[in-house]
Amino acid sequence: MSDEIPESLSRSSRGSVEKEPSSDCLAEEGKRIRRRDILNLLNFTNFSEGAISVNFKPLEHGTPLSFLAFPRPCKDEVLDCRWLSPGISMNRLQSYACDGFSINDGQNQVTVKAEPIRLDAEGVCFRIPESGFERNSRRIERYGCEGIEARIIQSGLSFEGRLCEFNAQSFKVEVEAPPGGSLKWINPTAPITALFSRGGELLYSGECLITRLGKGPGRRSLVLSPSFDNVRRYRPREFRSQRHVLSPAPALGFQHPFTGKGVNLQVKDISGTGLCVEEFLERSILLPGMIIPEIFVEISKRFVLKCKAQILYRNTAHGEGRETAVRCGIVFLDMSIQDQVALSAILHETLNDKLRVCGSVDLEELWRFFFETGFIYPSKYLSIEAHKEEFKRTYEKLYLNSPSIARHFIFQDKGRLFGHMSMIRYYSNSWLIHHHAASRDGYGMAGVGVLEEAGRYCNDFHSHPTTHMDYLMCYFRKENRFPARVFGNIARDIDDPKGSSLDSFAYLSLPTDAGNDGAPFQLFPAGDDDFAELRRYYEGVSGGLLLDALDLQEDGKLDLAISEEFARQGFKRERHIFSLKQDGKLGAMMTLTLSDLGLNLSNLTNCVHVFIIDSESLQPTTLFSGLRTLLRHYGAEEIPILAYPVDYLDKHAVSYEKKYILWVVSLDHSDGYFSSLRNTFRRTSSESKDGRDGN
Repeated sequence: MSDEIPESLSRSSRGSVEKEPSSDCLAEEGKRIRRRDILNLLNFTNFSEGAISVNFKPLEHGTPLSFLAFPRPCKDEVLDCRWLSPGISMNRLQSYACDGFSINDGQNQVTVKAEPIRLDAEGVCFRIPESGFERNSRRIERYGCEGIEARIIQSGLSFEGRLCEFNAQSFKVEVEAPPGGSLKWINPTAPITALFSRGGELLYSGECLITRLGKGPGRRSLVLSPSFDNVRRYRPREFRSQRHVLSPAPALGFQHPFTGKGVNLQVKDISGTGLCVEEFLERSILLPGMIIPEIFVEISKRFVLKCKAQILYRNTAHGEGRETAVRCGIVFLDMSIQDQVALSAILHETLNDKLRVCGSVDLEELWRFFFETGFIYPSKYLSIEAHKEEFKRTYEKLYLNSPSIARHFIFQDKGRLFGHMSMIRYYSNSWLIHHHAASRDGYGMAGVGVLEEAGRYCNDFHSHPTTHMDYLMCYFRKENRFPARVFGNIARDIDDPKGSSLDSFAYLSLPTDAGNDGAPFQLFPAGDDDFAELRRYYEGVSGGLLLDALDLQEDGKLDLAISEEFARQGFKRERHIFSLKQDGKLGAMMTLTLSDLGLNLSNLTNCVHVFIIDSESLQPTTLFSGLRTLLRHYGAEEIPILAYPVDYLDKHAVSYEKKYILWVVSLDHSDGYFSSLRNTFRRTSSESKDGRDGN
C-alpha cells in the first residue's frame, strides 16, 4: 500500500506520495477566487518549498488518486510542475482523467479545475482557468515536521517512529513494529504516553488518546490527541510571582522545536517565573508540555533575555474580531544569572522605583551607610581597621563587577541609601544572607522593603538550576531583635526542621594557651564514614538543615565546583574538612573555610566550624590542640571558631565571646516563608500602633 498524503498537507512536506482523497476534496464548493490569487498561492508554494496535489478521477470504476507535484514559478495561465515521486506509471493513469489540482496551506484548500496541456512521467503542465474555489478544510492548521523522533509507550511496550505533523490539538505519528514484536499489540482504546525528541533532547512528553489508527503489518500511522490542557510544572504555591503588563509589550521569539521555523508573538504579561502570550486558534502552535530549548524575550532594544522554557497551559480566549484566540502560559525553566538580575530589576522597579536589584552603588555612600546604621560598630571597626584597604577592594569587586556569586538589594532615594540587604552563594546550593540593615531616617519600612525584594527574587528564580538556590541561611545573634524575630518566626511558623531550622554556635577565638598538652589524637581528611557518623549525630540532636546547607556530605565535587566558580569571578574560597580521632574513634569534625578578607564583615566565611560528636570522651585541651595543628598547617591561626553544640563548651566551662544562631530555610517551603513574613509584619504594625516596640 502506498503512503497516504496527510489529510492536511504541510507546506514543508516533501514526501513522494499518492492519495485516495475523499469526494469532498474535489467538490466545487466554497468561495470563488480569481486567477491572480491562484498565481500568488502557487508562487508562494514554490518559494516555501511546498507542493500541490494533482488530482485524478477514474474514467469508469475505481478510486480517485492524487500525486504530489512541485510547482515552478508562473506569471500567466500556464503552470508547469514536476512530480515529487519519480516513476509515476503512465499506464496506470490511462484509466484516469486529470481533474486539476489543489493547494492546501494546512487551513484552507484551493481547488482548481485546470486543463492539462502536458502529462508525462516527468511532470504535468496546466492551463489555469480564470477562477477556482477556496474552502476551509480544517479548523486548526497542521504543520509538518522533520527530524523529530517519536516514541510511544503503552502498558510497558515501546514503539519507535517519527512525528509527521501536528497542530495544537493532535499529532500524527508513524511507528514501526519493534524487533520480534507486532503493531497489533497497540490497543486503540487505551491511553498511551508519547515522547518526542530531536537528537536525543526531549521536547515533549504526555499522555494521549488514540483517535485514529492506520493499518499495516510493519508500519502504522496514528493520530493522537493529548488528554490534558495544562501541565503542573511545580507544586501549587500560595505566594506566586506577580504578573506585570509592560508598555511597550515585550516580544517573544523562538525556533519552534518541531518545525524549526521562527515564531514571533507579543507578550501579554510577564513575571519572574514566566509569561503569557496569545495566538489565533486556527494557527496555534503551542502545546502544553512542549519544551522550548531557547526563547528570546525582547523587553527593550537594550535587553533581550534568553532562557529555556516550557508551555504550561492553553486556554481559549475571546478575540477582538471574528477569529478566536488562545492564551498560552510559558514557564521559565532556566535562565542565566545575568538575565535573572536584569529581569528582576525591571519588574521590581514597576512596584517601587526606589528598590534596586544589584543596582549601581556609590561605594562611599555604602560605607557611610554601614557606619551610620551601626553595622560597623566601634569594636568591629577596630578589628578591621588595619585591613581596611583590602576590605575596600573586596567590596569594589562585589558591588561594581556584579559577580554571579553575589546579590544585593537596595532601597535608594535621591542618591542616598536607606535600606540594604546582600547575600552570597558560599556553598554549592546555599545562599548566605550576610548583611541586612536600614537607616533610621527617612523611610521606616526600607528594611522590610529590601527583605521582601530579596524574597521575591528567591521566589522567582530558586527553581532554576543555574541559581543553585535550594537554601537560604543567615547567622544572627539573639540580641539583634529584627533578625531574631523575623528568622526565628519563620522557623517556628513552618514548624518542621526540614523546612526551616535554627542551630546555635559558640563564637570564640582559639585560646592562647591551647598547646599540644591534650590527649593523643589523630587528624585525618574526613572520609565517608565520618560524614555518615556526623549525620547520625546531628539528626539525633537537631534534625534540621544545617548539614545540607553547609555541604557536609560525602561528595566533594559540589564543593570543588563552587570554589572554581569563586576563582572565575576573581575571589578566593577554600574549604578543608578534617576528622579528629582518638584511638580510631571520631571525636569531632572541623571545616576550615578561607576566603577574601571582608567577604563577610563578621568574618564568618573565613572561619572554622567545629562539630563535637563525642562530647563525653573528647576533652577541650585535645580539641584545641587539634585546632592549633590544623590552623598552623594553613597559616591561618587568627580566625574565628564556631563550635557546635554550645552545651559542650558550657559543660566544660570554656568561655566564648557570643552565640550565633544559624537559620536555614528550604525554598521548597517558600509559602511558609512568605506567610510567616506577612504575619510577622502584620503583628509588628499592630504593636507599633499600640505604642510597643515594633522592631
